[in-house]
Amino acid sequence: MTMMIIRGLLSLLLTASLLAPASAQTPVERGAQSVADIEQWRTALYDSLADSVVFISTKQGHGSGFFISDDGWILTAAHVVGDAKTVSVVLRDGRRLQGSVQEKAKGQLDFALLWVDLKQTKALALADADSLAVGAWVGSIGHGTGGVWTFNIGMISNIYPVGAQKPVFQTDIPLNPGNSGGPIFDRQGRVVGIVTAGIQSANNVNYGIKIDEALGSLDQIGFHCQCWLFVAPKNVAIFLDGEAVGSGPKLVIPAQEGTHEVFAVVDGVMKKYALSWPTHRGVDFTK
Repeated sequence: MTMMIIRGLLSLLLTASLLAPASAQTPVERGAQSVADIEQWRTALYDSLADSVVFISTKQGHGSGFFISDDGWILTAAHVVGDAKTVSVVLRDGRRLQGSVQEKAKGQLDFALLWVDLKQTKALALADADSLAVGAWVGSIGHGTGGVWTFNIGMISNIYPVGAQKPVFQTDIPLNPGNSGGPIFDRQGRVVGIVTAGIQSANNVNYGIKIDEALGSLDQIGFHCQCWLFVAPKNVAIFLDGEAVGSGPKLVIPAQEGTHEVFAVVDGVMKKYALSWPTHRGVDFTK
């Protein structure tokens, strides 16, 4: 009889313990968990992007770049390659390849396209220029002084710096000259710009060039990046999902997931198409 009573009491205690609410976390425990979540996100973000970043060297120096396609096309800064026709490209796994300079942007824009003979390269996704905002979190992976494949973070501090002669934005990411040409990406890992020259006399003041400037200034990039290429008569507006995104004769914009609708009115006739990436690479409205 006594054992039955004890067993009954133990059963009641066990049931009560299971139904009782868990003890509340202390502020320190809650803070530690929040920091752990951030650390886990940062580590996962770095691991997903680092293999797409390359080390570029010439006789004059070195810099960074990143794959924009799955077949060896690389975007970097023009000042990283200088006047070289070929460069040395090192991958994160240690492989060293010869890269050929395919194109440099016209005018003062600091972009260059390279190509290495390599398949199944991991391209970085590109972001829409509208995603830039002062205060937004950004990160960069590159090869600054004292380290390679270094991950640095900061924020966008100015989109139109006073006195800037180029279409740049300013960040407070701690960068060094070897980071030039590397990607500046948002919290989702999408490239918003590339690292260009910083201010030598100031600490942690660095510039990036908007990625959409590369899309509009390099003739070959639209055929290789994860982008949509639209061709239309000059000055004809092109609309994506009902919003104007640019005009002819040529427009290159980052591709987006899902199904979308693009249209343009050519000679009074609306031409409308459904788009989905990567099935569709773009539309020629002149046909």
